Amino acid sequence: MNSVKNSRGVALVMVLWVVTILSVVVLEFCYAMRTEVNITRNYQEELRLYAAARGSSQRAIAELILKHDPRMQQLRKTAKEEEIPPENREWVTDGREYRFPFEGAEGAVRVLGEAGKLNINRVSDATLRKIMNTLGLEGEARDIAVDSILDWRDPDDFIRVNGAENEYYQSLKEPYDCKNGNFDSVEELLLVRGITPELFYGKKIKGKEGEAGEEGAVALRDLFSIYAAGEQIDINSASLPALRVILGLPLEVCRLILKAREERGFQNFQDLVQRVPEIAPFLTGIQRLVLFGVVNPYYTVEARGKSKEGGMVVKVDFREKDGYKIVQWLDSFL
Repeated sequence: MNSVKNSRGVALVMVLWVVTILSVVVLEFCYAMRTEVNITRNYQEELRLYAAARGSSQRAIAELILKHDPRMQQLRKTAKEEEIPPENREWVTDGREYRFPFEGAEGAVRVLGEAGKLNINRVSDATLRKIMNTLGLEGEARDIAVDSILDWRDPDDFIRVNGAENEYYQSLKEPYDCKNGNFDSVEELLLVRGITPELFYGKKIKGKEGEAGEEGAVALRDLFSIYAAGEQIDINSASLPALRVILGLPLEVCRLILKAREERGFQNFQDLVQRVPEIAPFLTGIQRLVLFGVVNPYYTVEARGKSKEGGMVVKVDFREKDGYKIVQWLDSFL
């Protein structure tokens, strides 16, 4: 009798162990399935957002082609301003955001004309020092950044007082050679002595009262380009940081310029002063730096689908099969 009871007790314990093991297996299976579902959902969302970003970038390219089409320009000149609905007006290429709804997603795109920047391969010593001063670099830190940029792009091995050549770059933990040639991209600045990620990607500038600028961080990548004309910028394409740092205009005057450009670009200084009279006191200092309506076919297009971002530099060229050519591609999705 005792042996039967013992057998039943052993069987019960075994059943409990089997049930426990099966429960663990089922729970693990459910967790694995839930993980697979989440992965699939996230992948689907990434593809949707990526497609929205690509769609927005293609819309931007189409607008840029129309911007350089002589026939479209003639139609826009002959049409009265009130006859053109807002959605059909020529895009302003100063980095402002345009949004587009897609099924289950939203795309946003910013277009910035490279004519609104300075050419990093042509900018002078004096202008570089002025910009670095505005960004808060002073004394030795400013001189190191400026001299090192000039040493990087010049063809010789002569070291400026605060510059750097091969001797410095070869002494680094991960050594490389000094370029001794023109920059092939603005990102190359990150290799130059004295250029920190904070300077390149964004640094808040200070106003006369010492307060940080309300417009946010100013980045070297927003001020310089390898596709720009030289030391003059197109006021119709210049971004807020470029107007503030390169031209040295007050924040309120910059905002008035941005607002006035929404209707149409400026034709000349007379048109600029007439529509933005607050700029008159600053004309003497900026006249040599300003151009109007420069025909520069290079544009930076930054598109995103909510959180997924990517960018490119586009050249509008009607000799190309599609009317444009992508000369640089940056894609955070990959």
